[in-house]
Amino acid sequence: MIEKIYNDIIKETCLKYVCSSGTEVYMLPMKGWSTAVAQFTARFGSQDNAFVSDGRLIEIPDGTAHYLEHKLFESEEKDAFSLFAQTGASCNAGTSFDYTQYYFNCADNFRKNLEILLGFVSEPYFTEENVEKERGIIGQEITMYRDNPSWRVFTNLLEGIYVKNPVRLDIAGTAESIAKITPKTLTDCYNAFYSPSNMFLCAAGNIDPDEIVEICEEKIKKSKPFRVETADHDEPYEVNQKITRLSMPVSKPIFEIGFKRPAVYKEREIEDYIYFNILLDMLFGNASEFYEQMRVDGILNDEWSVTVFNGRGHFFLAARGESESPELVLEKMQELFNRNKKNPPERELFERVKKATYGSLVKEFANVRSVCNTLTEAVLSEVSPFCAIQTTASVSYEKLLEKLSDIDAENACISVVEPIGD
Repeated sequence: MIEKIYNDIIKETCLKYVCSSGTEVYMLPMKGWSTAVAQFTARFGSQDNAFVSDGRLIEIPDGTAHYLEHKLFESEEKDAFSLFAQTGASCNAGTSFDYTQYYFNCADNFRKNLEILLGFVSEPYFTEENVEKERGIIGQEITMYRDNPSWRVFTNLLEGIYVKNPVRLDIAGTAESIAKITPKTLTDCYNAFYSPSNMFLCAAGNIDPDEIVEICEEKIKKSKPFRVETADHDEPYEVNQKITRLSMPVSKPIFEIGFKRPAVYKEREIEDYIYFNILLDMLFGNASEFYEQMRVDGILNDEWSVTVFNGRGHFFLAARGESESPELVLEKMQELFNRNKKNPPERELFERVKKATYGSLVKEFANVRSVCNTLTEAVLSEVSPFCAIQTTASVSYEKLLEKLSDIDAENACISVVEPIGD
């Protein structure tokens, strides 16, 4: 039976169906759209480098989730890219810290494209030869990312913030870790993490829900219900280190700052995500007095952004930019956080930023890909598809001040990539 999840704020209905295989399906038909997007997601990311099976802790090489993503595009007959090319669809995949996703978007042939998507993800093909061939390709990818200053400033920040959480490790692993991956490694991880009950499908746009249900029941193989248990990491409250430095061929120092916070889950994760995004925008956003003054003083330039980085087991407030004085930027941010605890920002500013945040979330429901991303993010957080928009509609100034008072501005790390020779 298809369940209807209605939101009376934006007058939208998301449909939920649980397949006989255990796979959850979330669908949001959008009238007037000619395109459609589908995303098939496994709760298996780079931080899942150990899991419990039959009471036994099994450790796997770093980069295995990403390696597995690469290999699932290949079958004994033809790779998935070739199959999608024949239908005119655009397809791809990506591995994050806490999930792996396979997706396509199309203007027609949705049924055929969904059959291809579910088919190649459900039918792994690993041999000694094709696994070894992929090792060289992924090795080149690892080298490419390690030579990218923008990526290194981010990964170094994660290493600086986290002590035990595997989010501090590179998604693709290292040349040494991927050398340990074998067909058996991939098969064991596939059987554990790609169990139908550990996966879900989201679709939006020009779709027929009944058709999707029919295809899912036909293509997703039934198996014994199983939810893999990933290893728990007792992450300390404090950052691992206050600063990381790396010299690379850049013209000006680039930096990223992270204010570490305890991990939160479900509705609390969404709540903190909304409140802290609003707070960051108020204090440090592109329209803030802070940013304007830092530009006037020549400390910051156009390369500046603030956001919240969150996921399963990790949560921190982030700022990124270019500056000849990156540590001064951190110092100024810490000062402003602490000053606002004593002299809170104006309610009028809060209301203005709240409206802008709410407006951006509503706008996302006018874009097919954004809708599908919103559904996927909600499922990963184990909340309602409309949780973010409902939370934003009800945020209060008083609670924002509570969140502000809870920030430990000293529990921060700054990652700097500076020009060679500095």
